[in-house]
Amino acid sequence: MKSKSPLLSLALLVALPSSIGVAVGQEATNPNLSYEVINLGTPLGGSLAAVQTISLQGFLAGYANLPDNSQHAILFLPSGTKDLGTFGGQNSAILGRLSGFSETATSDPLGQDFCETGTHLVCLAFTLGNRNQVVALPTLGGTAAAAFGNNALGQVVGISLTSVHDPSCLVGGEPQAPFYQVQQSVPAVWRSGAVKELPTFPGDSDGSANAINSLGQITGSTGDCYANPGAHAVLWQNGEVINLGSLGGAMNNDPEAINDLGEITGDSDLPGDATGHAFLWRKGKMQDLGTLPGDYSSYANAINNLSQIVGQSCDINGNCRPFLWENGNMIDLNTLVPASQANLYYPATIDDLGVIGGIAMNQSTGLDPAFVALPTFGLTGKQVSAGRIEAAPRLSMPQGTRLFVQRRLKHSAAAPIATNHQ
Repeated sequence: MKSKSPLLSLALLVALPSSIGVAVGQEATNPNLSYEVINLGTPLGGSLAAVQTISLQGFLAGYANLPDNSQHAILFLPSGTKDLGTFGGQNSAILGRLSGFSETATSDPLGQDFCETGTHLVCLAFTLGNRNQVVALPTLGGTAAAAFGNNALGQVVGISLTSVHDPSCLVGGEPQAPFYQVQQSVPAVWRSGAVKELPTFPGDSDGSANAINSLGQITGSTGDCYANPGAHAVLWQNGEVINLGSLGGAMNNDPEAINDLGEITGDSDLPGDATGHAFLWRKGKMQDLGTLPGDYSSYANAINNLSQIVGQSCDINGNCRPFLWENGNMIDLNTLVPASQANLYYPATIDDLGVIGGIAMNQSTGLDPAFVALPTFGLTGKQVSAGRIEAAPRLSMPQGTRLFVQRRLKHSAAAPIATNHQ
């Protein structure tokens, strides 16, 4: 399908009936799979933009930097980009599905920088309501909160500060960079605008709810505030908190996404906690997805209802490649993209049609534009291989995005603020 408007083409694609989506998904094991990349640019004039959500309503959502390196939540609509602005502060972002955080103009009275933007402003969770209006969500008594996802039932999950001063946030009696957190942070679920605290795993004081599926199953992590916030990867269902286990490590067990089959993906440390790998948890077992050849660590960001997973695989120096995992195989996404198109870097989301969105890199311009990658089928092996980067290189990570990947090891409400190519 071709169109003069890439966004219109995408809107038509994501609006296809579900029966078409299943058919496409069945072809996803085709060895001739390749992708056509649509470069969405950096529409707010800054150096970076990201697609975080591919909506069934026919639009994309994410965030983009402004020239001053602040960032705003945005919608990529067929008619153009819509800047969702902020609650009076400098920064906002959609972090998952149609939810995220937005800063107010009020300085945090305790000096906290909960959304890690460097402003120390109060940030609040939000979700999109009717007509894509930003709706602020209440906290659990603390100064700040952030939302990481929602489902079609209007349930939103995320993390909120409480009014409790948490000693596990302090080292030597002092709050620590980059969050300067003092108050306890707990997993939260919002229903009909009301917020409820989710239980942490026994013995844990803090946590974060990172994703929710259409059945109301929620996944995330619990631990303490600073030393080990990802001590336990957990699933909340039927009023219980269930430990998902780990890949052998005691730290950084961080589920990121859950599909409607109850399958969960994220990352977990290996024994010794020197590195971590992406995982798939299903039917009570956590499977190590490994890395691309020669790499040291991997991180999974999203899973669809066809059990396809996207994430990053990184070498020991933190230079990363984007991957697609399906049917037991991890594939470098840049080997499935025509060499003439932008290098894909950070795949943040994948829908049930196999459409992928995230951040690309343009090393000639120094910009990191948003992208969507559309699967293409029906090509012969020769046609596909002619357009691929057969030995796609690792990409040197921009400093701002490097910090984003690093801070995934301590769960954060923030998204990348700035990137500077090295």
